[in-house]
Amino acid sequence: MANYLEIARENIRHNLPVHAVTAGILLCLSPLVLGVKNLPLADTAKVLEMYVALIGIILIPPVFLPEQNPDLRDLIRSKYTKISTVYSIRAIEAVLVLALYLGVYILILHINGCQMEAPAYYAGTLAEMIFMGGLGLLFYSLTDNLIAGYMIPVFYYITAMGAGSKYLKVFYPFSMTKGSYTEKYWLLAGGVILMATAVRIRSRK
Repeated sequence: MANYLEIARENIRHNLPVHAVTAGILLCLSPLVLGVKNLPLADTAKVLEMYVALIGIILIPPVFLPEQNPDLRDLIRSKYTKISTVYSIRAIEAVLVLALYLGVYILILHINGCQMEAPAYYAGTLAEMIFMGGLGLLFYSLTDNLIAGYMIPVFYYITAMGAGSKYLKVFYPFSMTKGSYTEKYWLLAGGVILMATAVRIRSRK
C-alpha cells in the first residue's frame, strides 16, 4: 500500500501539474468564448458538453507520456510494482482531477444563475470526458504518439458536430443538449473499456 501511495505522490509531483494547469486555464478562458451567466437548460448543457468536456482530451492521454523514452520504460518495468499498476494509478488521478474541475465549474455556473439538472449534468459531462480521453489514450497506446492521442478524439468531436447523432448513435456526445441521457451510459462504459484496453496494450509493449 505504501508503495502505491509513493507512486501516486510521484505522479502528482511530476506528471499532472502541466496538463492540469493547461486544463484549468482553458476553463478560466470560457467566459471569453461563451456565456456562463443565466443560461437556460439546453445552453448550460451545451457549454458543458461542447467546451468543458474537452479537458478530458488534455488530461487523460498523457498518462503514458513519462515512458515515451523506451529506456525509462524498461527501467520502470524492472521495478517491483507492475507498470500496468503505475498506468492505472495515473489514469485514476487524471479522472479525479477532471471530476474536481467539473464540480467547481458546475458550482460556478449555478452561482451565475444557470439552469441545470446538476447531478445529471455532472455525471453526463464526466462520462463524455472519460470517453474522449479514453479514445485518445487508446490511440496513444497503439501508435506510441501523443499527437495521435490528441487528434483522434478531436476528430471524433468534429465529426459529432458535423454528423450529429445520425451516425454516432449511442456514442453521440452532445445528447444532454437534446434532453437525452441514455448515450452517456454508453460513453461511460466505452470510456472505461478504452482506458483499460489502452493500459493493457501499453503494458505489453
